[in-house]
Formats: sequence, structure tokens, C-alpha cells
Amino acid sequence: MSEKQPYQIKCPKCGHTQQVDLHESLNVGRDPELRDLLMANKINEVTCASCGFAFRVDKPIVYIDPDHQILIYLIPASERQYDTGEDQFNEFIRNMLSMLPADFRAPEVQLVFSRTELIERIFLIEAGLNPRIIEYIKHRIYGQNGKRIPPETKAILFNAEDSNEDNLCFVVQDIPSRKFEAVLQYARETYTALDEMFNDTEKTADLIELFPGPYFSARRLFLQDPQATEGLEDDED
Repeated sequence: MSEKQPYQIKCPKCGHTQQVDLHESLNVGRDPELRDLLMANKINEVTCASCGFAFRVDKPIVYIDPDHQILIYLIPASERQYDTGEDQFNEFIRNMLSMLPADFRAPEVQLVFSRTELIERIFLIEAGLNPRIIEYIKHRIYGQNGKRIPPETKAILFNAEDSNEDNLCFVVQDIPSRKFEAVLQYARETYTALDEMFNDTEKTADLIELFPGPYFSARRLFLQDPQATEGLEDDED
């Protein structure tokens, strides 16, 4: 079973405090139904024993899928808390490595700061897509549509459900309202060309330099450096 720990939780409606067991990790290789619960936003859902109010407790959680080689650490945080979240992640990694044999090669652990990012990352890896290349594509989309899709208020999210063999689908989300506003199509053959390009050792290093782990985000990079991806494709021999 995936690990749970007891917590004292206060109901946000009536103030009643009760002890509940909350997930610390989700190992969907052992418990496949946990993936469905995550997608349905049912993980760490609590019902108040006093007033019956149902609410979700947002807390750090590790998502593990051995079959797809996925290991993602979710730390719910606002953008103002990203630096603190990365410090918390580094502490988690130190603790994890201390429990492993010295010669054990640990898998890459990715970091996300919201349930939306977690679900998107799961869909990407399950679909066999390189998350860093997808973030590269998002950065280029921001660059080509800066006025229509301002990164200050708009997020671009991969849409696995509507993607097909011809096109990858993305949706534009208004961050303040969380409403989805537009759908974008991106030719899968262009993704395939990028995947082949970034298979080159030097180009792979360039991609990782653009999006170093554990947390990487096209929107975050674009706000810091709108020209960050310029020239990478032009430099290909």
C-alpha cells in the first residue's frame, strides 16, 4: 500500500479537529486505483465528522509509477513560495539518498508546485513525450503569441485527451480565473523533428541547460528570458 500518515486536521467550515490518515506517497504500480483518484481530485479528501463538509487537504506528496519510470514530488506552493519549495525538495532528496546504498543510481525526481502541473507531467511521460521538449515548445509559443498569450496571466497546458497522431493539443488557461480560453494545435511531426535534434549530445546539454531540474517551466523561463530558445534550431548542423 502507498504510505499514509496521521494528521490532526481542522475543518475549514466549522473548526472541528479530527485525526485523518493522509497520503504521503502514491505508488500506482502497487495501487493502480490511486491514479484514478488523483485524476478525479479525490486524493487526501476529508469529510468533517462534525458537519459533514468535504474538503481536500493540499500537502506534499510523491507520485511513483515504476512502469513509466515516473517519480514526481508535488509541493503545493504559490509562485512567491517557489524558492522555499525548492529548498524543501532538496531536503527531501538528501533524506531519500541517505537511505539508499552508496552505489545505487537514483532516478531523476521531478518537482511540481500544483496538482495541475503534476497531472500534466504524468500525461506527458505516459504518452512517451519529453517534458523538457514540451516546455521548449511552450516557450516558442509564448514568443510567437506574446500579446495574445501574455505569460504574466496565461498558462499553456498540454492536453493529452485531444492530442492525436497528427497534432499535439495545448490549452491556454487564464491563471487568475483558472478558466480555459483557447486551444492550440502543434504538429506532431515538428515535435518529432525536435526530439531527433535534441537526441544529439550537445543539443541535449543545451536543452537541460535551458530547463535544469528539478523544477522547469516554460512560463517561468519566458518571464526571465523571452529570447532563451532563440537560435537553438538555427545552430543545428
